[in-house]
Amino acid sequence: MKILSWLKAVMLVAIVMVPAAKALAHNQLTSSAPGHEAVVVSPEQLVLNFNGDVRMLRLALVHGASHNIEFGFSPSTDAQSMFSYELPDLMLGAHTVNWTIIGADGHTITGLFNFVVSDGGEEAEVQTHEQNEHHHH
Repeated sequence: MKILSWLKAVMLVAIVMVPAAKALAHNQLTSSAPGHEAVVVSPEQLVLNFNGDVRMLRLALVHGASHNIEFGFSPSTDAQSMFSYELPDLMLGAHTVNWTIIGADGHTITGLFNFVVSDGGEEAEVQTHEQNEHHHH
């Protein structure tokens, strides 16, 4: 009889813990186009895919060390898992995408990734950052 009571207690803990574990799993960037560390020729769109519905609070595209590129971003009011933006003609060289999202749990998460715009000749060098480099706030 004690074993049955113990099993019931274990099952109850498991039932309570599974939803809690899912709630602690924060959203993250799963893929992007251009991809992280990709060398591309004249990308027409910037696409970010997340593992759940989020709102995009901030999205910046930077050429080189500090040249911000305007592309018509405005913070999203609706949560979604995929964001797509038309890009202007980009200069050759390294670009960094900095993003900030907020998930359903209310946590803001920031991250970044890099890509290089090339003229199709020799491959350019890219600074290395992990695709899922992100910070919780």
